[in-house]
Amino acid sequence: MEKELEQFRQEVERLNAGRKKGALPYPEALRAFAVRYVEHTVGTGGTMSQAAKSLGVSEPTLYTWKKGERAAHRRAKGPGPKQELVPVVVSKSAG
Repeated sequence: MEKELEQFRQEVERLNAGRKKGALPYPEALRAFAVRYVEHTVGTGGTMSQAAKSLGVSEPTLYTWKKGERAAHRRAKGPGPKQELVPVVVSKSAG
């Protein structure tokens, strides 16, 4: 994983050269590697902060990428069960 991590860092540096903040998003392959790396780091007792430092990206960026992975997974699964309206009868209470 160290070789992949170094390749990731080099690609991030290349992409960030002359890039304005908030410009084009990082390629999906880079984001996917970062999410796998975070999961590996946290799964082996590390922290999100340690993973962010190793990757050379901010913690908020990693949280966004992780959230995006979960959202993409939900979209791939399709919509949940169909929600139907339930009729309600409203009446005056006797009183």
